[in-house]
Amino acid sequence: MLVGIMGLSASWRLGNKALEIQCLTYLALIRIFQGRLQEGVAIARGVWAISGELPERMEPMSLWVLGTGLQEVGEYEEALALARRGTELARKVRDTFLLAIHLARLGDAHLALLNLEEARGAYEEAVGLGHREAVSSARLCVLAVLSEDWEDAHAHARSAHEDGTFFMPLLSVHLHHEVEALVWGGDERLAREETVKLAERTQTDGRNRVAYLHSLAVLSEWEGELERAIGQMWEAEILTTEIGLPGELWQIQAKIGELYERRGDVGEAREAFSRAAQTVRGLGAKIKDEGLRESFHSTPRVRRVLGHV
Repeated sequence: MLVGIMGLSASWRLGNKALEIQCLTYLALIRIFQGRLQEGVAIARGVWAISGELPERMEPMSLWVLGTGLQEVGEYEEALALARRGTELARKVRDTFLLAIHLARLGDAHLALLNLEEARGAYEEAVGLGHREAVSSARLCVLAVLSEDWEDAHAHARSAHEDGTFFMPLLSVHLHHEVEALVWGGDERLAREETVKLAERTQTDGRNRVAYLHSLAVLSEWEGELERAIGQMWEAEILTTEIGLPGELWQIQAKIGELYERRGDVGEAREAFSRAAQTVRGLGAKIKDEGLRESFHSTPRVRRVLGHV
C-alpha cells in the first residue's frame, strides 16, 4: 500500500503517466480487494481516462482492473464489453502476457454470467499462451463445480491445493468451491486446512470473510449441522449486502433457501429464494442487451432460483 502511494506521488512530480497508471491500478485493486468497491471502480475509471492519452499498449493495461471492479458491483454487461476490448487490444499490440491477462479477465466476465463454455474457452486459450498455468487449476475447479462435474472439480481442487492458487486475491473469493470439491472427493481434512488458512485474512478483509463464512457453511452442511450452516450463510448474506456484491448475494440467498428446504422449513426457504430471485432480477435489469440478458436468465442455476417463486 505504502509503495503504491509513494510511487503515485513520485509519478505526479515527474509527470510520468505510465507510472501513474501502474500506481493507480494498484491502488484501485487494493480498494476492490478490501471491499471498497465504488471507490476502487472510481479510481479505475480515472486510470482508463489517463490511458487514452498514451500509446495504445497502455489502454489494455488499464482495462482489466476496471472490469474486475465492475463485475464485483454487478455491472456484468460493461465488464464483459471491457474484457472483450482489452482482449482485442492485447491481440493488436501482440503482447502475449497482456493477452493472457485479458483472456483470464474475459473468462471471469463470462463466468459471472454463467456462460461456462465461453469462460472455459477463454481460460484455455490463456493457458495455451504459457502465462496462466499457475492459476488454471483453480479456475477450472470453479468451472467444474458450477457445471456439477464433481470428479473433474475434485481433481482440479487437489491440484489447486498443492499450488496454493486459491489464496491469490482474485481467486480466494471462490474458495468455497474448492472446499465443496474437496469434501465431495473425501478430502475433508484438506478442505479444513484451506478454510483455516483463509481465516487469517478475515479480521480486516470483509471480502475474504464472505468466502470464509461460505466455506465454513460448506463444511457445516457436510457434517449435517444445518442450523450452523444457515447461521454462517446468514452472516455471509449480511456482509455481502453491506459490501455490495450482488453476484454473490443471490447465490448465498439461494443456498440459504436450499438449506431451509433440507431442514423442512418451507416458509423460510420460500422467503430466501424470493430474495435471491429479486437480486437476480436486479442484475438482469442492468443488462440492456436482450440476448445477453436472456442467456443469463436461462442458465440452469438462475432458472432454479426463478422457478422457486
